[in-house]
Parts: sequence; structure tokens; C-alpha cells
Amino acid sequence: MGTSTPTSRTGPVRQLKKSELTPAELKYGVAPVPDPSITYQPAVVMIGGGPDAIRARSSNGLTWTIDASAPHANEIAEGKIIFVTDLAVGRVLDVRRSDRDLLVTLGPALITDIIKDCNINPGPIPLDFDEAVPIDIPDSPGRVVPRNTADATPASDDGIVRVSFQQPATPPLGPGQDVSNLVNFKLVPSVRGKTGFGAKGVSDGGGLKMTLEALIHFNAPKLTPVLTIADGGVTEATLALSGAAGLTLKFEAGTDVGMRANVNGRVQAVPDFVFRLTGGTALTVHQQVIVKTALGVRNSTLGATADYGFDGAFKIGFRDKGFNLSAPVGFHAKYNLLNSLQGINIGPVGLDVIHEMKVMYGPAAGGFAAGPYFGFNSALGLFKGSDLGMIQCKEATFHLGMSGGIGYTIPKPVADVINAIFGALHINYKLETFAGIEAKPMSLLTRTDTLPGCKAGKE
Repeated sequence: MGTSTPTSRTGPVRQLKKSELTPAELKYGVAPVPDPSITYQPAVVMIGGGPDAIRARSSNGLTWTIDASAPHANEIAEGKIIFVTDLAVGRVLDVRRSDRDLLVTLGPALITDIIKDCNINPGPIPLDFDEAVPIDIPDSPGRVVPRNTADATPASDDGIVRVSFQQPATPPLGPGQDVSNLVNFKLVPSVRGKTGFGAKGVSDGGGLKMTLEALIHFNAPKLTPVLTIADGGVTEATLALSGAAGLTLKFEAGTDVGMRANVNGRVQAVPDFVFRLTGGTALTVHQQVIVKTALGVRNSTLGATADYGFDGAFKIGFRDKGFNLSAPVGFHAKYNLLNSLQGINIGPVGLDVIHEMKVMYGPAAGGFAAGPYFGFNSALGLFKGSDLGMIQCKEATFHLGMSGGIGYTIPKPVADVINAIFGALHINYKLETFAGIEAKPMSLLTRTDTLPGCKAGKE
């Protein structure tokens, strides 16, 4: 078994640079750090060797190939929780032997399933977004899912507040009219220097061309986590990301085939971003977008940019069995959103774009990360009337919201796909979409602007 010696990581808790991580750590994650202040649950099996004990990870990210001769590997059993690295940590759902290796399929575990007692309070930790580590899963389950089959309830079941344009109504989704029209749609994390991150998406196929970008700006970003667990129960959990400075959300969409190119779907950003910290914890950033178009005729185009500034911190706190969500303040538009709404169309068109960023802290990272988290959600709903009308009707709605909790949360379509994979592997386990406790989502800003002399949907 090959070995790799990491750089010394003593001293105050800080963010690890990518140059400090070994090739095995970059690929498979960082091993837990022995800490007398953290007591793990009896069911947790700490596998020796860290990333060097891992031979491979399946393309869907669910099954790990582990060296059967690694320390404590012989203790791996269904129902146990293994901790190899911050990526290879979770509840064992299935274990099979293959020559000298073990094929271990993992499911999520709550942070209190992993830790029995701890008191983590490192103080503010400066972050450099350029040093975030991308965690790439080529066949991430549920990466692209039609919205008409993705969610059973239309409300804010996942902490996202929807915005909808008034007219025209999106045609019923039929064959060829779902998110599969987002041919080669790629939504990837985007970093702008040391202080900005978000996601970029591009699609060109199925008669639809689309580009979108969501970017959150910070000034001197700092992470402040607090996590206290006593006898398997969370007594205090705080996660704050300070230095928030603004948000840019922009997109362009167009079709050369008309109505049948419309989409209504959810797309995950791949890879995730992980900020590795000394001391054995990590910050994971998940992102996704929900896209709904109503481009009614051929050669329709629509585009807009939302650019807002604000100040302060995103923060979720849990203490005395109660939550407290707080968000940046001083929201102000850098320019008029309605004026940015542009396009060419002989019939009315509309589009919804929702971006969700979920930030989670804990000993586990990546797809099954569990711990205190907050979600920041931005939504843009647009309508533009026909260019042939006497008055060019325009309407733009912009919404910002925030959610949070302690545990893990997985969109229903993703959970459905993962459960189908478990079924194909004959694993008797059903992944729930959420486990833990949640704060009540809060609305930060909702603004609707309509061109004077026009009512959207009534030309």
C-alpha cells in the first residue's frame, strides 16, 4: 500500500491550501485527525491509512474500494459507520469482498451518529476561495432531473421560494419537453479570485441555447464555526460566513425551434467545493439551479442581469433547542433590473431561474456531508411581451431567501435516483430526503418591477 506524507498541520485552525494536500488526499479526502476533545460513537470504525487505504471510488460516488488489509478494515460490517476520510465516511449499507479489497457502499449519517461528545470553537478562520478543492463525481445521481417528476409539492419544501411569471403559462410538459432539452448542460462551480464563488451553466442543444451565472461576492471572507455535542445530542451549533458583499445573477436563453424546446428542471452543480481545515473538519458547498422556460415561438430570446450589493454575514445558530437565522443587510440594486431585461420575440416569453447555494460544516465533506448548514437562495422570474405590441410589456421579480438546519438534506429527485441504485444493488435501504432538525426559512427580499403603462400578461 503506497503512502504519502502530508505537510505538518499543527497550530491554530486554518484553511489548508491545495498545495499542502497529497495526491491521494486531493482524490479521496483527508483522514480524521486524532483529537482528545472529540469522542466518537461506539459504532464508528476508524480505518487506518486514510486516503492511502482507498483503491477507488465508483463513478456515482456511492461505493468505495478499500484495502482489506488496512487497520480495522476487518471490522467493517453492515450497519456500522466507517470513517476513512472526510469523503469516505458514512453508514455501511453493503460490504462485499473482491480479491484483496472490500467494496463498501455508504449512506448518510447524522453528525451525532458519528460524534458522541465534542467542543469545537476555533474562532474566525480566513477563507481563500481559490484554495477550495473540487470534488468531482462524474455520474452524480440526479444531476439533471425534470421538475415535473422531481418534486411532489410545489411550495418551498426545500427552503426555496419560487417566483413565477404571469404570462404565458408554460405549456404542459410532454415528450421531448423536459430538462432533457438541456443538451450537454454543464453547471460547474465558479471562482472569481479569492473572494467570490458561485456557479456557471451552459447549454446548447435540443433547440435551446442558455448561459447562466450566479456569483456571490465577499470582502475578506471568514468562517466562524461552533459545535458542541454532549452525549450524542447537539447543544450548540453556529455557522457564520462573514464578509458578504453582493450577488450577481445573469442569464441568456433563446430557441430556434419554439415551444418544444422549453424546459422545467433541476440541475446539480458538479463538482462540489470543499474547504479543508486543519483539525479534521471541512466546509462543503453544494449548488443547484432550477430552470423553467416559456419561449413560445421560434427565434425567441430573453436575458437579464440582477446585481445587488449587501453587507454582513450569513449565520445560523442553534442553542437551547432553538434556531436563529441571520443574513446580510443593506440590500441595494446596483442598477435597474427591469432595464436589463432584453430579448427579441414576436410572442410573449417568460423564464424562472433559481439558484441555491448550500454551505455545510462538519467532519464529513462532499455528497453525504452532515452538520450545521445554511442555504442562500436567489430567484429571478421574468416576463416580456411581444415586440409587436403597442407597449412592450416587461416584468421582473427578484427574490432572496435563506434556510438552515442541522443534519443532511438531499433534493427528492436525487434521493429517488440513489434509491433506484440501491435497489439495483439489492440493498434494503431507503434514503430519506432529510434527517435532522431545520430552521424556518426566511425571506430576505422580494421585489417586482413592471414597465409603466403595462400589466404583464395583459397586452
